[in-house]
Amino acid sequence: MDEKKHTVSIDVPEGYKLIDKGNGHYEVVKKEQTLPKTWEEFCETHPVKEGECFIGTFSNIIEVGRTRKGREDSHKHMLPNKETAEVFLALIQLIQLRNCYNGDWEPDWMDNEPKCTIVNDLNNLKKARTNISHVLVFKSEELRDQFFENFRDLIEIAKPLI
Repeated sequence: MDEKKHTVSIDVPEGYKLIDKGNGHYEVVKKEQTLPKTWEEFCETHPVKEGECFIGTFSNIIEVGRTRKGREDSHKHMLPNKETAEVFLALIQLIQLRNCYNGDWEPDWMDNEPKCTIVNDLNNLKKARTNISHVLVFKSEELRDQFFENFRDLIEIAKPLI
């Protein structure tokens, strides 16, 4: 008796694997996620994907057009998507502006004195005095309040990182 053979093609989605259960039965199951312990390990398991972005030389957001093998040192600046790149770009601008407002002043977070800050508290932007380190910190309440008024639009964009 002639036994007929069939060829079957199975597309396995990314993040899943095919398990041979025997007797021609297969199962597609989600791979166990192992978190990387080093940057190099992350690079080996997470190639640069289409849709990831970086901020270009002229502050333009550039989207990767195709998946690329590897993630060498030159890809450390990649961000997951355009929205995240816009948030980082706004934060970069705010840091430059904050430094302009503060001049040479640097906060001493070890002196236990509350600092004038702008914080994201439960997704609400607030002016605060705290000794907890924050990126938007100012040498006086007046400067902080003026900064908050002048750059509220950028602060809103960068809010997820504040």
